[in-house]
Amino acid sequence: MINILVAADDTARLTQIARLVTDSGHYRVTRAHGRSSQIENRTDGLDSFDILLIDGATTDATELSALERICRLHPGLTCILVTADAAPNVLLDAMRAGARDVLQWPIDPAALARALERAAAQSTRRDAEDTRFVSFMSCKGGAGTSFAASNVAYEIAEGYKRRVLLVDLNQQFADAAFLVSDETPPSTLPQLCAQIERLDGAFLDASVAHVTPTFHVLAGAGDPVKAAEMREDALEWILGVAAPRYDFVIFDIGVSINPLSMIALDRSDQIQLVLQPAMPHVRAGRRLLEILVSLGYPTDQMRLVVNRMTRAGERSRTALEEVLGLHASSTIPDDADTVREALDLGHPVSRVARSAAVTRALQACAKQIVEGDVRTRHDASSSEPLMSRLFGRKATPKLKSM
Repeated sequence: MINILVAADDTARLTQIARLVTDSGHYRVTRAHGRSSQIENRTDGLDSFDILLIDGATTDATELSALERICRLHPGLTCILVTADAAPNVLLDAMRAGARDVLQWPIDPAALARALERAAAQSTRRDAEDTRFVSFMSCKGGAGTSFAASNVAYEIAEGYKRRVLLVDLNQQFADAAFLVSDETPPSTLPQLCAQIERLDGAFLDASVAHVTPTFHVLAGAGDPVKAAEMREDALEWILGVAAPRYDFVIFDIGVSINPLSMIALDRSDQIQLVLQPAMPHVRAGRRLLEILVSLGYPTDQMRLVVNRMTRAGERSRTALEEVLGLHASSTIPDDADTVREALDLGHPVSRVARSAAVTRALQACAKQIVEGDVRTRHDASSSEPLMSRLFGRKATPKLKSM
């Protein structure tokens, strides 16, 4: 998939341009606030992108010089400039600076689509396999979301020989890294967000925990106060740099629905809802699904994961499926002793008990994700301002009553 960086100094214009790019085709869009002179400070992180679509609201000599340096230092990056000034000398200066196309503001969608097609045709990564994004979340703490996300991510990496990154977005004492590793992570997501100008491929690789050569973990915030300091634009940049380097990016979201977690949900091909077969989970799970649908996430994107399943829970599982309107795609049996031993050791379950039923269930969930469908088009609502979607979301659809 073509990786596009959209940059603008004005938030409204940035949102509008990103929406137009989303509507133009199957592209992965990352937004960044700033002018050319600010974007060039992102160092080698720019090499992760195929196209830079930059809003040249001010096309003075300083910004054009910055654009020229970007084009010279990152020859694999195709630059497209958006400007309201269509004077011949401005167009000529932009082309001399290295811009492959110049689009006039307001942008004509057809002209944008043609410019992106031309730029995509020049990309060396246009035929590369798409990175798959999968989110794990729940409606209640203690449901086993981190356990499922971390172990399934490990099984995808080991069983299918894919490069997998687990991103711990749980904002309440995140500890997913310690469920599959007994080593302290070299860095955390809040620390990475605070050093976004330095982030490139090498810096990212040094910041993640290397559980295996193909399975890496970007640790979350162990401190909820630090978690509140994470910014959406920083997370977007991290994901934009990470995507070309991995086959799968797995998010452990926990129970939070906020602008930060919506960055992950907007990119996800699947949303795994981890619930337990108990009536409190039936009620809260129904509410969670209603909220997700009202935010623009379709039900065909959801997958129901029933964790800690027992014979006595069959009735509650049936109620879960009927109320949510989802058939359980994965059922993880309750095996407290095996899971506790794995957690105490900081190892994936399959390292502790390879033939256990819980291991086979996690491997089946990994298979379902690897062989599952990929969304060919992300919903246009994903490029709308996150806060407006949260507070101006459409009426919550009513699911089946209990």
